[in-house]
Amino acid sequence: MSALNYLDVLGQQSLRYTKGLTGGVTSLALQGIQFPAMLSFRLAKARPFLSSARRGAPSICTRATAKPGDYCQVHYTGTLDDGSIFDSSRGRDPLEFVIGAGKVIKGFDRAVTGLAVGGSRKQRVEPAEAYGEADANAIISFPVSQAPDGLKPGVKVQLSNGMVANVKAMDKEVITLDLNHELAGKALTFDVELVRLVPSERLQRATFAAGCFWGPELAFQRVPGVLETEVGYSNGQTKNPTYEDVCGGDTGHAEVVQVMYDPDVVSYERLLEEFWARHNPTHLNRQGNDVGTQYRSAIFTHTAEQLEAALKSKVAVQAKHKEPVVTQVEPLENYSPAEPYHQQYLAKGGRFGRPQSSAKGCDDPIRCYG
Repeated sequence: MSALNYLDVLGQQSLRYTKGLTGGVTSLALQGIQFPAMLSFRLAKARPFLSSARRGAPSICTRATAKPGDYCQVHYTGTLDDGSIFDSSRGRDPLEFVIGAGKVIKGFDRAVTGLAVGGSRKQRVEPAEAYGEADANAIISFPVSQAPDGLKPGVKVQLSNGMVANVKAMDKEVITLDLNHELAGKALTFDVELVRLVPSERLQRATFAAGCFWGPELAFQRVPGVLETEVGYSNGQTKNPTYEDVCGGDTGHAEVVQVMYDPDVVSYERLLEEFWARHNPTHLNRQGNDVGTQYRSAIFTHTAEQLEAALKSKVAVQAKHKEPVVTQVEPLENYSPAEPYHQQYLAKGGRFGRPQSSAKGCDDPIRCYG
């Protein structure tokens, strides 16, 4: 994700930094006055591209060509105008994303659009469709006394959401971070190969509320056939609430995870099984230590078929409990995605900078807060 997405939030606000070591990894916590929550930095040699892929199911579409809304897996090599390679997926899992969903830069969407599985293309992407031009407002300074050990010019620090900052300068009193993406202002050339395609017509979505959305999201990420997850807020009264709005308990929203899946690989009934296994459906507006209507148990359906299956599933689960199952089952309404730093939170390291595996079939215990 480009640092430029955050410029409107940063503005000219003063920033507060705290010092600490987390899980043996040097970290830097940043909080701006307008930030909705603490963002955690850690020292890292981060890839400059946007995401790392999860292993998908083997089913592919071999005839269609990629278009907006389709799910893709792509191998790529990115080069600069001087011929140097800044990133490549060769030798690791392909990059996966939905064309036009905003998960990759616009120029990469355009490079893949129109390809069939097995097809390849080389395309040059100007800064306007890549990481934008460098912006002086994305350079910030703070006292060295408030910085963690180990920072020095040239070192990169990575936010838990993947955004990378560079230590631009440092003296005895002040350290300066450059929040511009390291590729800002540069034209990029991508050599791309489409290796998997699931047409948008085949994709389906399901939405579940099972307490704090971090843990359930990771659980669904691990399910084969789940192609993408997104956490958000649903079935409340206000439009586009913030995390703070929802936590206040007055908007009526529930914290949810929305799952995009391939029904040829995983059934809605299997997703319901994962939902019931991830929480206690007899607890009203509470899961563990999290209390409030935003933590309620709910299944928000997208189709009449999902509604019927969810109600049938609830009856079966009730038969296994003496206490009433309080899970709401109703059509999805007024959904909006949560802030970027919440997305894939546990897989990126959570509160303590310790990433948890989102590999398909992984059964490692989930640490709910990281």
